[in-house]
Amino acid sequence: MKKYMSVGGVLFLSVFAFSQGQESQVNAFEVHSKGSQVFSVLALKKFSLPLPERAIISESYNGTRLFSVSVHGSKLNGNWQSWYATGVLCDSGRLINNLPDGEWRHWNERGELLAIRHYSADKFQRVMQEMLRYNPKRSFFYLSELYQKDKQAALNYLTAAYSFPSGRSAPVHSLKQLVISNISKSDSYRPVFEQSLQDGLYMNFFPGGSIRDSGYYKNGVRTGKWIHRDSADGPWRLGAYQHSIKIKEWKYYDKNNKLLELIVYDNRGHINWRKKINRQGNHEQH
Repeated sequence: MKKYMSVGGVLFLSVFAFSQGQESQVNAFEVHSKGSQVFSVLALKKFSLPLPERAIISESYNGTRLFSVSVHGSKLNGNWQSWYATGVLCDSGRLINNLPDGEWRHWNERGELLAIRHYSADKFQRVMQEMLRYNPKRSFFYLSELYQKDKQAALNYLTAAYSFPSGRSAPVHSLKQLVISNISKSDSYRPVFEQSLQDGLYMNFFPGGSIRDSGYYKNGVRTGKWIHRDSADGPWRLGAYQHSIKIKEWKYYDKNNKLLELIVYDNRGHINWRKKINRQGNHEQH
């Protein structure tokens, strides 16, 4: 049974419907010289783990299935799945030339859904091309504009470490080692892909089903209404983003859903006005 709730324009998805069924350095520049000109070429990062030219890989570990994926042209393509030793899914999604495309899910060992992401491999390529051939009069993506001002900040949005910031940075040398690392430690998760562009529903859950984060990405950046919660039964906040920047009114609530504070941001993410509300109902404005 699937349950959907819409609150303040934010889509909430009951975790029970899905129970089982920050920065990384980006080496994306190649510098070339041509006559007296020196220019940079933005390129898709080469996948760091060794892959065959063409194969259907289905690995096992200690007698149980570990992961499965197809490889074409030495790139990950098609459906990806990996499993815990108990047979419970760890993660699943679809890849196009090493890039995630569509919905990606991640579970814990108990089969509880921890994360939902949506990606676009096509938009990733289009954003990269626009970064390289930027024209302010014909720009469609905020990230290409940001790239002209701060290259590393823009490229950070396109990394797997941005999408899953809890992933460990310790090096791995094979797909098998990566998956074993994921299923052996529950405190962090590192997806099989290394670059991505988020586009669509984004959700994180606490173990047990409480929503941690919920909102949407568009063309790689947060947009519209979002909700965030720091603990499963703690305070939470609701507000809007534009280009991943907080804008307009944000509301902060306690664990009993009583309003604690209002903060109003301008279009650059700066606080214009705030009002704290104490338990006696008195208002304190700043």
